[in-house]
Amino acid sequence: MRRTILITLTTLLVSMILCTLSRISVHRVVNHARHLRTEAIEAMDAQEVQRAETVLVELAGFMEDRQPLLEVLCEHDDLHEIKAAIIDAQASIEFGITDDFYQAIYRFGEGLEHIADVESVRLTNFY
Repeated sequence: MRRTILITLTTLLVSMILCTLSRISVHRVVNHARHLRTEAIEAMDAQEVQRAETVLVELAGFMEDRQPLLEVLCEHDDLHEIKAAIIDAQASIEFGITDDFYQAIYRFGEGLEHIADVESVRLTNFY
C-alpha cells in the first residue's frame, strides 16, 4: 500500500513538473513572438518597410527554430495557421500591399493568442 502511494505521488509530481516546464516554454515563445510582431507593426506604422521586413524575417526564423518544441506541445493546425500568416505578411511587404500586411500580421497575433489561451493552465483545459 505504501509503495503504491509513493509511486502515485512520484508520478503526480513528475507530471506536474513536466506540465509546468511545458507551460513556461510556450509562454516564453508566445511572449517573444508578440514582441517581434509589435515591432513589425510599429515599423510599418512608421513606414520603415525595410525594418519591418527584417523583423518579419527574424520572427519567421524564431518560429522556425521553436517549431519542433511547439509541435510537441501545441496543435499542428494552430502552428500551420501562424506560419501561413507570417508568409502572407512577408509577401504583402514584398508586393507593397500594406492593408494585406496588417491583415496577415493581425491574423498571426490571433493565432498566438489562441495558442496562449489553449495552453494556459485553467480548469477548463483539463478535460
